[in-house]
Parts: sequence; structure tokens; C-alpha cells
Amino acid sequence: MSKLKEHQKSWLSVGYQLFGEDGPEGIQVERLARILQLNKSSFYHFFVNKEIFINQMLQMHKRFANEMTEEIFKLGSFDPGVINLLMEYKDTVLFHRQLIRNSQFPDYKNIFDNINHKIDQAILPLWQDEVNLSKESAFTLFDMIRDTFYSRMNPKNMSADTIRSVVNESKLFLSQMQKDGKLPK
Repeated sequence: MSKLKEHQKSWLSVGYQLFGEDGPEGIQVERLARILQLNKSSFYHFFVNKEIFINQMLQMHKRFANEMTEEIFKLGSFDPGVINLLMEYKDTVLFHRQLIRNSQFPDYKNIFDNINHKIDQAILPLWQDEVNLSKESAFTLFDMIRDTFYSRMNPKNMSADTIRSVVNESKLFLSQMQKDGKLPK
């Protein structure tokens, strides 16, 4: 790979990670240049402006999310399978979280929704087995759990234990509903 291509890839890689941590506000050319120890001019050489840079990261995100979705289809369980995969794709999960946190930008919301639709198709059979509910009830619960997950998750606390605690809370809730005789069919 040429040195120019390596630099371009470095800008995108570090930018992707910073976006996942801080959202679009974290994408500052000077900050990226300082981290990479590169001149700001090389950023503008590759990307012209921040909008093009962010669009390229959004395309990267779609690719990573597609890869992750393909991996989910190969799994046999939600826990530990999906949980371990989420940790393997930590930067992708954090980037995705920022899309919904910044959903005032229509492109971010659309990409978030489109990716979720694909992931849902892969993950829901595993989730349904995990919680032992009908497809419809499992989907409704998963949708709520995903919202809880993204509201609690941040770069400092993203761990398998944190993810598992959200899953276990949902199972505890289901257990309580079952004891109360209110479990959906």
C-alpha cells in the first residue's frame, strides 16, 4: 500500500474511532492531525472538507455493519455469541450509537434505521431463543433493550459485562412478569 493510501486510511480509522467516542463534534481536523502527527493539509488533500470525510466514514460504517451482520448469521447463540461479537466490533457499535444520538441529521437516522433492519434479521432468531418469546414479543423487547443499551453505553463502560447486565435485566423483567402471570404469548 502506498504511503498516501496509508495516510488516508489512518485519517479515516482515527476519525471513525473519534466519531464513535464523541460524535460529529469530535471530528476536528486539528485534533486528528495532532493525533496522527500529520499536517492538516494532507486531510484537505484527501477529503477536501469535513463533510466528504464524514460521508466516507459513513460508507465505512455501512461496510463494517454488513460484515458484523454476516458474522451474526453464523452465530449459534445470543450469549455469549452476539455479546462477544459486539465487543469485537466495539468501534462499529460506538459509531452506530452516535448515529442515533445525532439523529437530527436525517442521513444519520436513515443509516441507523437501515443497518438496524439488517441486523434485526440476523439477531432476532438468536434473541428469540435467548428470551423464549414469540417472534413479535421478542422483537418488541429487543427494540426496547437496544434503546436501553445505546442510552447506557459509552466508550468507558462498553464491556461484555455491561452488555450482559442489560440482557439480564430484561430476563429478570420477563421472570417477574411470568411470576405475575402477565407474560405475553
